Amino acid sequence: MVCCAYCGEPATLKIVSNPEQVCLEHALEFWTGLLDYVRDHSDPCVKHEGICTCRACEELTLAFLRARAVAAAGPAPEDHDRFQIRLAS
Repeated sequence: MVCCAYCGEPATLKIVSNPEQVCLEHALEFWTGLLDYVRDHSDPCVKHEGICTCRACEELTLAFLRARAVAAAGPAPEDHDRFQIRLAS
């Protein structure tokens, strides 16, 4: 069994670092630190001040637009409904 590079305990998880085999405690420490770093270095969301260009707001906007398009198109035809299809000439 591989041991954690930092404390010698059995390595049970992989992280995106070198060395990648670490114990649970050091994996949690790594991911917590990475999330804190990203949160501290990201631009604040300005949704209420104007048009926000952060990825989360863009994805929500696209999902909202898709939902509106589906609602405008109406329900899909049922399996037993017949409809006309023009034949190609």
